Amino acid sequence: MTDKKLSMEDVVRQMEDIQQERMVIGRVIEVDRKNNNVLVDIGYKSEGVIPLHEFKDEEIKVGDEVEVFIVKKSMSYEYPPVLSHKRAQVEHRLDEIEKAFTDNLVIDAKLEKKVKGGLIVDIGDIKAFMPASLVGYPMVKNLDSVIDKTVPSKIIEFDRKNKNIIVSWRKAIEEDVRRKREELYEQLYPGKTIKGRVSGIKTFGAFIDLGGIDGLLHISELSWGHVDKVEDIVKVGDEIEVKIKSFNPKSNKISLSLKETQPHPWENIESEFKPGDVIDGKVTGVTSYGAFVELKPGVEGLIKTEEISWTENVKHPGDKLAVNDAVKIKIIEIDLENKKIALSLKQVLPNPWEEVDRNYQVGNIIEGKITHTTDFGAFVMLNEGVEGLIHVSDMTWDKEVEHPSEFVQVGDTVKVKILSIEPDKQKLSLGLKQLEDNPYNDYPAGSTVKCYVKTVQRSGAYVEMENGLEGYMHISNFSRERTEDLREKLKEGDVIEHCRVIKNNPSKKVLEVSIKDYEIDMEHREMKKYMDPSESSGATLRDLIGDKLKGLADIDKKKDKE
Repeated sequence: MTDKKLSMEDVVRQMEDIQQERMVIGRVIEVDRKNNNVLVDIGYKSEGVIPLHEFKDEEIKVGDEVEVFIVKKSMSYEYPPVLSHKRAQVEHRLDEIEKAFTDNLVIDAKLEKKVKGGLIVDIGDIKAFMPASLVGYPMVKNLDSVIDKTVPSKIIEFDRKNKNIIVSWRKAIEEDVRRKREELYEQLYPGKTIKGRVSGIKTFGAFIDLGGIDGLLHISELSWGHVDKVEDIVKVGDEIEVKIKSFNPKSNKISLSLKETQPHPWENIESEFKPGDVIDGKVTGVTSYGAFVELKPGVEGLIKTEEISWTENVKHPGDKLAVNDAVKIKIIEIDLENKKIALSLKQVLPNPWEEVDRNYQVGNIIEGKITHTTDFGAFVMLNEGVEGLIHVSDMTWDKEVEHPSEFVQVGDTVKVKILSIEPDKQKLSLGLKQLEDNPYNDYPAGSTVKCYVKTVQRSGAYVEMENGLEGYMHISNFSRERTEDLREKLKEGDVIEHCRVIKNNPSKKVLEVSIKDYEIDMEHREMKKYMDPSESSGATLRDLIGDKLKGLADIDKKKDKE
């Protein structure tokens, strides 16, 4: 304190000169560590008192000049003004921040905690808000991953009175990123090899940061071999060298390849693999027409469906093979131009059809088990694992078979006769009915048979032979006389003592008979007896054919009357 006495006029003038809510330079006149206070003279009637803790780690001592903020002044000189050293520092920092806002400068911001809609950040003892959409460039989606980081930022809103400050990390770096991107774009072209860092991983591939620009490394471009998961090849943070496959500056899309930075696996493939080689492989894919097998990373071959088994009728490769199955296969063909390799699973094993010719002959009767049936026949497995077919037409002589289940069931053991062998086509035809004599042989064309009428229709009748076979008589074969409706002449159960077999087709199960042909044949025989003197009994021609002539004469008279 000064000993100089002030007049009332001096005091009032001094009070008017000292304005509250502004910063001034004061001088420390006392440091009271006992009461944790610092007495500061600001040229006012009364000295101001500032809590010692506001000076933090500052080594404060009497005589030091310090920056203080006049929080409140009293209209009476008897009361000291309210001062704050900390508030002076805040106001000084706000001046700096306001200048940074006005001049569009970049400042440091420490990302302290996540709140609704963004982050609270510290910009030098001053709290500000950073919206989530302005966190990073490109935008950081996981805000927790950047807490406690100090990042460059720009002030985009500044309200000193309400201390409302909004900052943007994005604004601070996007300009630099854009400039770097444009510089990088000038250096990019398809085929160029460039280093990058894995910045993100998805199921379909990895994003590579090329220095401000992200390119896509698709999963198919990770390796020449099959890749199940992107993480099996690369991980976030990995530094890798990639080749640019395509680049579109307008859409900012860059396609990258890792595998093309390595030698193509088909180079010198002919020195590693040859047709006829038997090697180990792994199934990488199964389709309706075959299975793909990896011979080495980046080199695959195809096992077609027909090359899976010698004996089984494989409908779908998935019935026998699955992805990741280890298999032993034989190389059949290598197409270097189209980069295709034909493989076989069955050719690694002995071909059972090569033994069929040696072990079986057409006409042999063998025993086998029914493995499955279809509408057209039943398959029989032989001891050597070779299947043969009993066609429905070879199951019985005397009827049409609608389905093999009428005669055999899956699992039945049956005896069959070998009808034909075609090893090159892997076909074996078998017969059930051939174990018995063909009943159609009992009735050769021209033979005379006894028939039993089963059904009669207007235009014909179905008859049964003595051995059970069915025959057919057309109305035109009933009599030489014209017949309009056969039902007027025959009925079910009638017995026809003599019929002539006029057609016999065992393969089609067709027998046709005729009464008319039998009668004509008998007349020819009688005529022959008469014409042959050695067989004549002295009877005259009238004796032999008189009745026939009389019948013909009666028919002529009838026609004349008509």
